[in-house]
Amino acid sequence: MRKLGRIALPVLGTSALLFSTATAAMAAVTIYDDNTGTAYSGNVRANNIGGNVTLSGSSSLGFMLTTCTNGQLDASVLSNGTGGSLTGVSLTSCTNNMGGTTTVTALGLPYSGATVNYGPVAGGRDGTINIAAPNPAVNVKAVLTLPSVGIPSLTCNYGLTTATPLTISLYNPANANKPVPANPNSQGTLTGQSLQRLGTDARCPASVAANGKFQITAQPSGHRLRIGP
Repeated sequence: MRKLGRIALPVLGTSALLFSTATAAMAAVTIYDDNTGTAYSGNVRANNIGGNVTLSGSSSLGFMLTTCTNGQLDASVLSNGTGGSLTGVSLTSCTNNMGGTTTVTALGLPYSGATVNYGPVAGGRDGTINIAAPNPAVNVKAVLTLPSVGIPSLTCNYGLTTATPLTISLYNPANANKPVPANPNSQGTLTGQSLQRLGTDARCPASVAANGKFQITAQPSGHRLRIGP
């Protein structure tokens, strides 16, 4: 795998839901509870919708793809978009394209240092969550069984070792361009964002591309969330 089979994170978008560095196009943000209209600080949850979460990449073993049918990310954030912390990651029912299973675990939680940014794009997103990079705290372990190549267990670890932040696009509940229009909640997407290999085992991809679509709600209320100026 030069990129670890796609592991779609519903999160490490949520991996990950709350790290960021602001860019010139982004403005100050307020996170609102869309049900009450008031500013919201607290816990949030991201669950995958509209398909699976995937991780993909190529290694000395060939192209590897991991597909997870269930993904959940838990995080906390302040209403001004700062103070983000990823507190929980659950990717389950994961299989790979080499006839085996993949178990994904985020080590060393919580991960702190995320920021939510507001920056509407015409015909697109309303803002972003960025996970700052490099970020030595991020360590996602994938344990793969690979029967088609005769490997009973392969462990690959991934993090953020380059200067490129992990960016998640955010869409407000009323945004007609959100990934799953029929879903009433705010949403986030990962579209090929990269995690880099920690270690030197060439059987593991040097980097993996993460893809997934998620709904994001306040917890434990389940209320819709919205970002604005």
